[in-house]
Amino acid sequence: MKTFHIAAWLSIAVSINSYAQPISWTEFMGGKRATYTSGDNPKAKGVEVSFDYPVSWGGADGKRPNTLYQVTSESGKGLELCNLVIIDIPLPVGYTVTPQDVAELFEPLNLKDVIPSGTQLITGAKTTIDGQPAAWVHFVQEMDRAGIQLRMMWITYPVYIDKKLIIFSCSVGDSASNPAEELQRRYKAYFPLFQQMANSIVIHSKWKRRP
Repeated sequence: MKTFHIAAWLSIAVSINSYAQPISWTEFMGGKRATYTSGDNPKAKGVEVSFDYPVSWGGADGKRPNTLYQVTSESGKGLELCNLVIIDIPLPVGYTVTPQDVAELFEPLNLKDVIPSGTQLITGAKTTIDGQPAAWVHFVQEMDRAGIQLRMMWITYPVYIDKKLIIFSCSVGDSASNPAEELQRRYKAYFPLFQQMANSIVIHSKWKRRP
C-alpha cells in the first residue's frame, strides 16, 4: 500500500511539473511588467491601444505592414512570442456596420477567416476584451522558413472596433521534427500567461473619446 501511495504521488508530481508555469508567469503576476502603447504609430490606424508583457521579454517594432509590435521571451531570444496587429476590415465605401455584422464576425463558422490560410483551426469562441466584441482562436501552423521546418501553436484574440480588427496573437514554436506532444506541453504551460497578457489590453482611444 505504501508503495502504491509513493507511486501515485510521483505520478501526480510529474504531471503537475510537466505543466509548470514558466518564470515569466510568476514575473508577470508579480507585477514585473513592461507596457507597449501604440501612441501615434501610423500602423495603429488611429487606434491607441496598449498591452503588458513580462519585463524579461524583449520588444521590437513589427517589420510587417500591419504589425505594430512583437515581444519575445528570453530578452528576444526565446521560442515564445506575442504580436499586435491592426487591420482595416475591407468594406464597401460608406458601409454602416450593424451589431449583427459584428456578432456574425465571431460566429464559430467564421473564425477560420481571422487566422492565416493553410493553418489548422483547433477551437475558438466569442469573448470580450476591454468591453469590445472579440474572440479567442486556437490554431496550429506549420511552415518552411529558409529550409527550416517549423511548427507553431497559436492563440489569437481578434477584437472589433470602428471597422478595424485589433489582433493580439501569441505562440510557442518548435522544430516540426520534434514530437507534437512537446509543443502541446509548452503551449499549456504558457497559455495562462498569454491569456493574462490579452486581458491587459486597453483601448485608450475608445475611452478618450467619451465625454
